[in-house]
Amino acid sequence: MKGFGTGLLVVCLFLTTACSNGAYNSDEAIERGDVVVQNGVENPGPFIEFVKNVQDKNEATLRITGYTKEGDPIFHDVEYDGSKFGFSYDDSHDKFGGEDIGVTTDTCTELEQRETPNDEIGFYLKGCSKETEHPLLELSKEQWEER
Repeated sequence: MKGFGTGLLVVCLFLTTACSNGAYNSDEAIERGDVVVQNGVENPGPFIEFVKNVQDKNEATLRITGYTKEGDPIFHDVEYDGSKFGFSYDDSHDKFGGEDIGVTTDTCTELEQRETPNDEIGFYLKGCSKETEHPLLELSKEQWEER
């Protein structure tokens, strides 16, 4: 009986691994605390908490995960140390991204929020060493006001 239980466990593990394509899907991303951008913004809570920490000058980290039309994840990671932001953009999992895929990083000094032309609230990293700004996220006014 003990051998049967072990064999069943091995078969279940094999089937789970074989049926998984290894993709970081939106459900897993949300479960891990990511803000997900896919047909709108899902799980905005961690972003709102990040903004509160920045306003209070507390250290904070954030991951925003977007997806290509094929479903490959694109990561925007932000670390705030109380005075500046470390930013990374990782599209290395984009199977159709061509030769320019990889991780790019930057350091920025400011998180700016402003109204966008489509009547949402946009958040941007500004004062960056490599780029003028990095767009992070656009929230509907309802999502932002729910905080």
